Amino acid sequence: MPIFPIIRDDNGNPLIGRGCEIVTKRFSGIDTSGQPIALGIDVKECVIHIEGDVEVARFTGTVSGSEQVRITQDGLTLAPLPVVKEAGEPIVTVAAPSGSIDLSVIGWR
Repeated sequence: MPIFPIIRDDNGNPLIGRGCEIVTKRFSGIDTSGQPIALGIDVKECVIHIEGDVEVARFTGTVSGSEQVRITQDGLTLAPLPVVKEAGEPIVTVAAPSGSIDLSVIGWR
């Protein structure tokens, strides 16, 4: 049985049955110069996970074209970010403080 997030409206009321379209994408080798982060579908909310070394889960979104993402025990998961972005439009630009980083993005509409 699949597990779907429960999307809420602006007043905090659950919108049951919505938000089951999840897109996932992984970005590797982001350096200090930065990289724009964009997804292949319109999204209303996303979660960014900066990966660490100890992997605890891998999964792929329900939307066609989703890539397998990694969740790590020692990584950093940022708070869910409400956004309104069209497909291909950058959500944020991410840069590594030094060296390079990998991150996984999970978005839903």
